[in-house]
Amino acid sequence: MDLLLVAVTGLVAGVINAVAGAGALLTFPVFLALGMTPLQANVANCIGVVPGNFASTLGFRRELAVQKPLLRRIALPAAVGSLIGGLVLFALPEKVFAYLVPALLGLGALLVLVQPLVAKRLRSAEKHRGPLKSLIFGTSVYGGYFGTGIGVIFFAVLGLFAKGTTHELNAVKVVLQGIANGVAGVLFCFIAPVPWPETLVFGAATMIAGPVGAYLSRKIPPAPLRYIIGVLGLVAAVRIAIA
Repeated sequence: MDLLLVAVTGLVAGVINAVAGAGALLTFPVFLALGMTPLQANVANCIGVVPGNFASTLGFRRELAVQKPLLRRIALPAAVGSLIGGLVLFALPEKVFAYLVPALLGLGALLVLVQPLVAKRLRSAEKHRGPLKSLIFGTSVYGGYFGTGIGVIFFAVLGLFAKGTTHELNAVKVVLQGIANGVAGVLFCFIAPVPWPETLVFGAATMIAGPVGAYLSRKIPPAPLRYIIGVLGLVAAVRIAIA
């Protein structure tokens, strides 16, 4: 029954990550409810979303073909940042991460909730050059350490400092999620307490759902979905904090 719940969660998360980029706000509390420690839940999330992120890119082939020069500029900073974030996670005592989880989860939820407002400001602002690589690097460090809401941050950074349509930048965001989670995920496979049965089922489910999410991202408005995810994330953060 637990693995069935993990599979369903993975299907939902795979779609959400392609559309809104905040699936971990739902999956993290589910993993905790299944008895995982915060560290195990974080590791399972990080590894398990990678197949879904890269499967989603199949649905974004047209958009990514246009954005190859941008991806070549920012792929390396994303990979290096993710590695550093993953190393920091295990350089600090596990209890530090456990104490930070409610705050990190709440931060991710708030980022999701304010993203429509950020997007509105970006649409009215003139695009300008800025520290794109540095911001991608910093976001990836956060992604390697925890990563909830990372897609929202990537999209906001790209919207301000990169050129492209909404769908093109969303496609680039999905690739960056895959890199940020993937590099840390490979590290975690060797040094982390990975709950492998749940992680493998979760990863397979996100891989199935990823292309579906890419298709739906062109069909449904992401803002209402973000509000639902953000509110649920805040509720989860409060419950974990007072538990």
